[in-house]
Amino acid sequence: MMTDNGDITTASVIAPPRSEVGVIGWLRTNLFSTWYDTTMTVISLVVVVWLMWFGLTWAFGDAEWRVIGTLGGQFIIGQFNTESACPGQNCFWRPQVGLLLATIVLGMAWGVAGGGTAKKVALAVAVVAAVMSLIPYSFERMGMDVRILLVANIPAVFLGLAITRYTPWREVKHVAIVGVASFLLTLFLLRGVEGLPGMHPVSVIHWGGLMLNVLLAVAGIVLSLPIGIGLALGRRSQLPVVKLLCVAFIEIFRGVPLITLLFMSQVLVPLAFPENFPQNSLFRAAVVITLFSSAYMAENIRGGLQALHPGQAEAARALGLSGWQITFLISLPQAIRNVIPAIVGQFIALFKDTSLVYIIGMLDVVEIGRAFIQGNPEYLPSARELFIFLAIVFWIFTYGMSYVSRRVEDHLRVGTR
Repeated sequence: MMTDNGDITTASVIAPPRSEVGVIGWLRTNLFSTWYDTTMTVISLVVVVWLMWFGLTWAFGDAEWRVIGTLGGQFIIGQFNTESACPGQNCFWRPQVGLLLATIVLGMAWGVAGGGTAKKVALAVAVVAAVMSLIPYSFERMGMDVRILLVANIPAVFLGLAITRYTPWREVKHVAIVGVASFLLTLFLLRGVEGLPGMHPVSVIHWGGLMLNVLLAVAGIVLSLPIGIGLALGRRSQLPVVKLLCVAFIEIFRGVPLITLLFMSQVLVPLAFPENFPQNSLFRAAVVITLFSSAYMAENIRGGLQALHPGQAEAARALGLSGWQITFLISLPQAIRNVIPAIVGQFIALFKDTSLVYIIGMLDVVEIGRAFIQGNPEYLPSARELFIFLAIVFWIFTYGMSYVSRRVEDHLRVGTR
């Protein structure tokens, strides 16, 4: 708009045309701006509608989902509660208590973060756990007490929230302490102790299902980040021996497929110990997955460190800061912030890679489904439904991690400052 003296106001320059405001304007600008865009939009819409119609018709009409109900709780805990793993006892409550502890930790994270993404994640986990009580479990040894424990995840998340609201435990370090303690207590519950009522020892060979995938992923994620940071700093070190060792470690683990490392951990590592030495396939698998992920994490962190302008370190040295202070107070926080997408991408890959433990005889959630179909030919026609269900399960976990990553990036304004 032009003023009386002939000047053009700022509002007339910034304001968009009236036709581009609102939903109609967005559609015209992004989908129907040219004949080419209009044609592609119409074709894409037809294809999407056809795929949705075909998919929904198959999913709710022709698909046979009874295999999901038949497997039931085996998807979650594998053979943990079978008679051979836990004779004469109902051990299904033990992993459920571990889930309750995890929900309490998420509730504490909600209280510390003050809502937002932490609130959504905590409530989503609690609600999904409660809905799992409706699954028709195939183990006859499971009773209503298990379903009650699953429903109890909803009050458990509010218990964690109350801890941060009405007790002195309201800082991030407190959530970390409770989280580590809960993870160790969960491992104790799953392993059991001889002679303790209700705590019959369950060998790790009976651990399986989604529980196994989550345990390996959590251990790998928590440990691979600090190890990767140490390797990245070591590779940039001025000490030749330290740098050589870190480079050798990174390149060896990045150059060998994970499935080969898992196989070697079960075949070659036991040869280095006496025959009567206690062997733990789960521990070896967790170590291999962690070290493998640490090598890739180190390169992600190193890329973030190299992206920083060297003038920041020079300015910090001019202010009298030591090398450790420059690294941990200035360089490293910025490097991690800049490579959050790569770090989360590595975590997602790690979670999916946990399904490779089948090569060492461990029954993760995918292997349970495959073994069940192979051992029960009458369910072969339902193989498609089974693996679609497993794909959805993995997608839910990976999308959840990606969603949290995007919220963290928005909060830290990654790429904008």
